[in-house]
Amino acid sequence: MAINFPLLSIPLYYVLALWPHGRAISIATKGDLSKHDNRNPKSTTLIEKTKQRLSPEDFAAYERGESCHRNALENMPLFVAAIFAGLLAERDAGRDLGTSFFAASWLIVRTLYTINYINTTSMKWTYARSGLWFLGMLLCFGMIGRAAVQLA
Repeated sequence: MAINFPLLSIPLYYVLALWPHGRAISIATKGDLSKHDNRNPKSTTLIEKTKQRLSPEDFAAYERGESCHRNALENMPLFVAAIFAGLLAERDAGRDLGTSFFAASWLIVRTLYTINYINTTSMKWTYARSGLWFLGMLLCFGMIGRAAVQLA
């Protein structure tokens, strides 16, 4: 049984996008998930209570996790569009345009981005994170560009 890796990369990326959120909740509850109030998890009062309960360092780590999670979700539509554009163009062309390579490269870049984002506490490493973000965008635009040429 063959697996379509580019298609499978979409839920894999979604799991990667959830990981920083789970880490943030773990930080906020200090590992005791029964302390997490999930009735309105985006409320400002919950965030304020979390800020009062945590040290400044732990709260900063919590915020980085949530920001990383939001960034991953913000970038997901472009990634999914690139995957489907690539698959459609490959079907039309009857040849490989690199959609599997794109999907694997994206997952590697975004994994490195995520690790950098949740662990960075100094300005120096934010430049590496921005570079990884930019590389991910270039990968997406490249895949969409190759698909656009093929489908023209």
